[in-house]
Amino acid sequence: MGDKSRRTFKKRQIEVEVFYSQQMAMPQTDALTSRSTRTRAALVEATLTRLRADGSFTAEQVATDAGVSVATIYNRFPDGRDGLLAAAFDRALDQVVAASTDPLTAENLLDHGLAGTMCALVDGLAEAFADEALVMRAALARLPESRVLREAYRGHEATARAANRRFIDLGQAAGLIGEGDADELADLLVVFGQGINNPVLLGASDHGRLRGRLAAAMVAALSPEPHGSS
Repeated sequence: MGDKSRRTFKKRQIEVEVFYSQQMAMPQTDALTSRSTRTRAALVEATLTRLRADGSFTAEQVATDAGVSVATIYNRFPDGRDGLLAAAFDRALDQVVAASTDPLTAENLLDHGLAGTMCALVDGLAEAFADEALVMRAALARLPESRVLREAYRGHEATARAANRRFIDLGQAAGLIGEGDADELADLLVVFGQGINNPVLLGASDHGRLRGRLAAAMVAALSPEPHGSS
């Protein structure tokens, strides 16, 4: 074998060795990533379980429930307890945002009118807030002091506001929502939705009647008709 052939062979050998070493490393990397993802999910689920049952948790309790060490929590969540709370809060807010945006579609507005859409919005949000009441209470109490909690809150609020703005635009185009500044009306829906997270409503014995009045108030605010009729 000549020098040129030897160099070509050696180069090809190195390329093959690198290729197979990468292929062998990939499953290990994937396995580590998958394990890390599962551990993180288990920690969030353990935090949610504690919050929904007791309204509070400690890092030690969550670690024990998830079957890991406290050090693992700080490895997955550098902000420690606030990181766990923010991840649980994020999951709760996912449910709240879904409840606030799912009813706000052109189809619902056309099929059920503004009154029916607002009733679905109020009912969905009330149920979501009731389901996550203890999670929300714990997170909101820490909101002023915790950057990660504020980031989670603001991100979901922005998602809800964007969905509200789209709903307002579609409703105004269809003549089913009154004229006015679309951004202002979208913000009105955000404030209204946040206000449903109130113990007076969530704990009311006759909550159906109170929900109906809230829905009617929103219809009056958004309707193109002078008296809020749909």
